[in-house]
Amino acid sequence: MPLGNKVVLDTNIVVSAAISADGTPAKIFELFLEKKIINHTTSRIISELKEVMDRPHISDCISEEYKAFILDKFILLSALIKPIFKENAVPEDEADNEFVNCALTVKADIISGDNHLLKLGMYKGIKIFGANEFLDMISE
Repeated sequence: MPLGNKVVLDTNIVVSAAISADGTPAKIFELFLEKKIINHTTSRIISELKEVMDRPHISDCISEEYKAFILDKFILLSALIKPIFKENAVPEDEADNEFVNCALTVKADIISGDNHLLKLGMYKGIKIFGANEFLDMISE
């Protein structure tokens, strides 16, 4: 069970949603747009998302207008927080710690496609879901 409707969307979920409107990440982003889940984010996560969306192999897949729409909605509808934790839960990819620390701060679940995060499964009471696993769980 997720902790209420609070989540932290990993960058790869948002980017995957932007690239493919038919995939599971797009269904999760739709729940976010419909305010059925409340995403929490940080300024670092927003910076990472912008940087990834500007990568040539991503930019080639989506229009500038759609990229702007995704980024604008992500920023507008997400609760921007400043993490109070400084855990090093993912030493293999230190950037992933931002998602863990954000989730710990607000007691939210993480939805990710990142193997470094997914292999944690659970961290200090925070559940890390894959996209399919999250959708399956909320549809029960």
